[in-house]
Amino acid sequence: MKGKKMENTIKLLQKQHDVLVDVIQYLDSTKQSNTLIRSQVDTILNFEKELKKDSEMELTKIKLI
Repeated sequence: MKGKKMENTIKLLQKQHDVLVDVIQYLDSTKQSNTLIRSQVDTILNFEKELKKDSEMELTKIKLI
């Protein structure tokens, strides 16, 4: 059971990440690169690295318990 903890949460987070990547690509393809929502999604995907690292660390700790 040890390695299975948080498995669904991790899958959900990966799917959410993938959807945000799709949103960025869609906004760029429809010439909406200079919009607030595009900027917000870009910030979460590309500039919140410390937060992402800390989150991954927390999930790893929970999985090991």
